[in-house]
Amino acid sequence: MEAPSASTVRLKDQLHAGAKIAVLAPHPDDESLGTGGLIQQALAAGAEVRVIFVTDGDNNPWPQRFVERRWFIDAPERARWGARRRAEGQHALQLLGCGKVRSESLGLPDAGILALWEEDLPGPRPAFENLLRAWKPTLVIVPSEIDRHPDHQATHFYGLDAVRTTGVHCLVYSYLIHRPWSQKVMRRHLASDQLELTETERLLKLDAIRCHHTQMALSGGRFSEFASREERYTLVQIT
Repeated sequence: MEAPSASTVRLKDQLHAGAKIAVLAPHPDDESLGTGGLIQQALAAGAEVRVIFVTDGDNNPWPQRFVERRWFIDAPERARWGARRRAEGQHALQLLGCGKVRSESLGLPDAGILALWEEDLPGPRPAFENLLRAWKPTLVIVPSEIDRHPDHQATHFYGLDAVRTTGVHCLVYSYLIHRPWSQKVMRRHLASDQLELTETERLLKLDAIRCHHTQMALSGGRFSEFASREERYTLVQIT
């Protein structure tokens, strides 16, 4: 059987009644920045959506210092910040999905997922495999392997590994949050597909992004740019 290609498969056609879509998010905020439009369109089409948050985003010192006006951050304060970010992710999903999106938070070490992968440790693998085997999604959305953030790279690797290991028949698409410097300098987007958002969808995505108050404090302008009329994805080949 010929492998699906970007020229023969369109993401928008995969968002339909009966579809099951699993979104793998390294941190709370990636669900909105990367897939806020997709979640809306999928649910509107009658699909089911589930999200796995790999970390709570607790290793986030500069925004925490800025927001809380403190310099030293100990373990309890970091854990509290992570709980706050986790709650922001839940609020964003509630806004995007009106309570229809189920989610799971793994609480793995923020900024430590690539180290787990490189040391061949389980990391998020068991949770990913359990979801794939039990739920059998038709579509899996992962971060891009070329993302500059190591947690995003590792979530990509773990996600593809879970798809291969379980043998679940699904399509895999990736989203890019932290573009490589070459793309930023050239102002190029190399995605193979995109979803066109209506103005209503775009504004709701922006509202979901703004749920992440901890991140908007320092990165509000950059984050708001993700609420554009296009949401870009790349079809990932599973070999």
